[in-house]
Amino acid sequence: MKLKKILLITAGLGLMLNASAQKSKTYYVAKPGTLVELMTEAEANQITHLTLQGKLNATDFRHLRDEFKSLELLDISNASISMYAGKNGTYSGHFYIYPANSIPAYAFCKPVNDSTFIGKESLTRVILSDKTKNIEDAAFKNCNNLKICQIRKKTAPNLMTEALADSVTAIFVPLGSSDAYRNKKKWETFAFIEGEPLGVTVQIGLMGSLASELLRGGIQPKDVNFLTVEGKLDEADFVLIRDYMPNLVSIDMSQSNATAIPDYTFTQKKYLLSAVLPRGLKSIGQRAFSGCGRLCGTLTLPSGVTAIEYGAFIGCDNLRYVMATGNKITTLGDNLFGEGKGKIIYKEKQ
Repeated sequence: MKLKKILLITAGLGLMLNASAQKSKTYYVAKPGTLVELMTEAEANQITHLTLQGKLNATDFRHLRDEFKSLELLDISNASISMYAGKNGTYSGHFYIYPANSIPAYAFCKPVNDSTFIGKESLTRVILSDKTKNIEDAAFKNCNNLKICQIRKKTAPNLMTEALADSVTAIFVPLGSSDAYRNKKKWETFAFIEGEPLGVTVQIGLMGSLASELLRGGIQPKDVNFLTVEGKLDEADFVLIRDYMPNLVSIDMSQSNATAIPDYTFTQKKYLLSAVLPRGLKSIGQRAFSGCGRLCGTLTLPSGVTAIEYGAFIGCDNLRYVMATGNKITTLGDNLFGEGKGKIIYKEKQ
């Protein structure tokens, strides 16, 4: 199932997902462990979007992890996973028993030694079968760009140690099943969104607005999870984001003309994992990101930022740093991060 795509071009309007350089392939694997026999190494390394059907085992997952260098989306919703016992699985060099219908331990995380693990950085989205029983130890550990995990199953699979990162990955589940997941052990801290993920790029012309452009494309603001806004972005658009986009997971405003993030714009966006700020940004308003408990990593401030107002990042407990790339900040409000925490760092000049 592809992430819903919209392509609509009129005067000042364009909504679409970036499909540049995508290479999609579908394979049927008749016998577990034979995936790589279906293609050459060069072909495997070119694939960005891969759909697998048939039967897989831990050997196939090892190849998916260590080869397939460009893999971004993996759909195994119509594939079964067979039991495997041996040394050729994802825990390479160790005899290991991998249970059936389980995402194998270290599926997309390669152990280098007891303290070093390399996640598959290219992977941004996985779609798992309704037969999935377990997501095993460290299956997606350090997969730092895995933004979407879709699970077709209405009841939550068992989640093992460090299998997924709740501050990195948004979990999309079938309609009516979020409570069943939320009440399952080890799933309590994740954010669950019901239905299919929706990502749009909106180009706003001089006479347009974010609301009108979305509606002209047949899109309800509440359904948007991944938003890229280009062009004119004004205060009314920020009100729309604040009041009518509760399910926002990621936003990219880098190509917009906005110079200020108004007060409370992203307050309590409980699913928000990442934000890219407008390049010409000068100020961040009061409590603009307060309560975004899943906002993670480093938020980079454009070089022209001069002011960050009171409590802008209160409750952003998973935010590691706010990085200032310029030296123009003259106003720093009180209690920016809550409880006196200081997370602003300054990028060293090259």
